[in-house]
This record gives sequence, C-alpha cells and structure tokens, in this order.
Amino acid sequence: MTNPLAALFGQLVLSGWIGTDPRTGDDIAFLYLATPGDGSTGAEASEVMPLAAQALGLNPNAGTMTEKPTADTHVTFTPDGWIDLRFPNGDGVQRPSSPEWRTTAEQRGEVVLALTYLPMDPLTAPEVHCDRSVDVGQFSLGLIPVR
Repeated sequence: MTNPLAALFGQLVLSGWIGTDPRTGDDIAFLYLATPGDGSTGAEASEVMPLAAQALGLNPNAGTMTEKPTADTHVTFTPDGWIDLRFPNGDGVQRPSSPEWRTTAEQRGEVVLALTYLPMDPLTAPEVHCDRSVDVGQFSLGLIPVR
C-alpha cells in the first residue's frame, strides 16, 4: 500500500513499539512518524512534519501534546492484524503489528502518535530517535483513538 501522505509531505517512516505511559506508568503502544535522514524526502523534516501534524489534527508547535486530535485520525487493524493508521481524509498507512502491540493498543483504547521534527538516521532505532527528538523539544505527540 502506498503512503497517502507521501504525495503531500514526501517519504515518511512509520514504526511502532510498546513504551511506558508517563501519566500512569503502564504500558502504552507508540506509533512513530519520521522523515528519513538520507535526503530522500526533498524537504526538511522541520518543515514537513509540522504540516503533517496539523493535517492529522495535532498541534504542530514543537514540543506539544494533543490529547484530542481536531481531525478524525484513528487506528484500526486489518483482518490479518496489521496496524492501520487512518487519516482524516479517509486514507491510511499500514505496517505489521505484533500481537503484544495490538493487545496493548486495544486494551488502552488509544496509542501515542509521535511525529519527530528531526530527520531519522536509518541506523538509529525509532525509540532512540524519538527520545532524542523529545530531549531537544523537536516533536509533536497526540493520543490517537483505537477503533
């Protein structure tokens, strides 16, 4: 499946993992959107990702957390268990999901969508890159409902 945001924002990388919810200390599923750091996007992450955040209904200002997106962004699962991040325009992008990720997302009823405003080095794990982005305040986070 092609990435519908790619035409608007260049190439995007979607990843996911289980992390700790700072509000409760419990597990929560994370989804991560980044632009590759290899120059293939044709645009700078600092320009592209705030626009992507806004299109997804998140506050585009660096360092922000949106608890309720203003747009109909949500997560569902395909019949074969893939994550399906659905965009406000009805398009979506999919990636494989582990049973643990899916169970955590469904039990919580929400996932954390993290967008980084720094280009992602292909040799860096998404979790590490996300932590770096948070450390320097170059991110936007949103709580996305699971349907």
